[in-house]
Amino acid sequence: MAVVDRFPGAAYNAGPAAFPRLGALPQPPLRVPPIGLVKLCYTLVHAAEAVGIRDLADGEFLPGDYTLEQGIERQLNKLLDLVGCQRPGFRLLEIGCGYGHLLRLAEARGAQAVGVNLSPEQVKYCNQHGSTAYCCNYRDLLVASDWHGQFDGVIANGSLEHWVQPEDVQAGRMDDLYRESFAIMHRCLDPRRSDARYVTTAIHVKREVKPEYLLTPWYRQPRGSDRRHFSLLHNWMGGYYPVAGQLAACAEPYFELLSASDGTHGYKLANDYRLARMTRGLYTNPKLVWRLARALLRHPRIAATMLECYYLEQSWDWQFRGEDPPMQLLRHCWRRRAAVA
Repeated sequence: MAVVDRFPGAAYNAGPAAFPRLGALPQPPLRVPPIGLVKLCYTLVHAAEAVGIRDLADGEFLPGDYTLEQGIERQLNKLLDLVGCQRPGFRLLEIGCGYGHLLRLAEARGAQAVGVNLSPEQVKYCNQHGSTAYCCNYRDLLVASDWHGQFDGVIANGSLEHWVQPEDVQAGRMDDLYRESFAIMHRCLDPRRSDARYVTTAIHVKREVKPEYLLTPWYRQPRGSDRRHFSLLHNWMGGYYPVAGQLAACAEPYFELLSASDGTHGYKLANDYRLARMTRGLYTNPKLVWRLARALLRHPRIAATMLECYYLEQSWDWQFRGEDPPMQLLRHCWRRRAAVA
């Protein structure tokens, strides 16, 4: 797949000068139970908040940068530009809002921003710090009619990687789930906005991966092999990655692809910053050590897998290492089609 590096945010046609006021939205009906492994993953990852790590996605770094936060904030602002959040009143929905960093940046631009997230800890943090977030599965929005047509833009920054599980791939549901996700975002965007956009960032796999690799226990796989790393990642975080071009095929007939760019190097740099801070925290931050110890006591199998994956075998960093890394981080900007046949 040829990666196009153009960002049409400056040409965004926002439509009428005044955006409609986004009223209070009801809690979406809890229609689809969350994937247990994904929900638990973010409960365990909450340990990283002890050392100030509240963003787990990629960054956009310049040579003069020296902190994780500089690259993260630049990347989030680029996503806001891409989605068209450039004027006060813009109504933004974030799928997988984490600790609300992007929501707060949007609000600083005068936007009306709302997030949804599976993690009770992260939703609580968002609401305590002045943002609006709801604890639910993004799939619950399919039938949440009060949410339909309410937004001028949607962003899913790194959450898409959790939406498909290896069992879904075995059952032939992978493309169906991606199509449903585009249908959900299509419904949530205001049909009166001729240029309403949906922005995604997602890891894409470049090497062969079969669901059996992820479902076989990692300790039964050869050390250092792709299969072992894939299994470690899944059994810590849950999920399955798309391949290049797959999302564009599934977006029809709901969206057209406006732009794509490669953020792999930015993800690697962000991971390097995070790993260094987390490793230093093991020796200097009692709060981090306490949270990791508590995780081991409460969820010994998954927490041990997390520590093996992150610290010992460093599978999370493995994804982006080398001249030809096994994964690629792609950022996509989609425009809502006016009608669906």
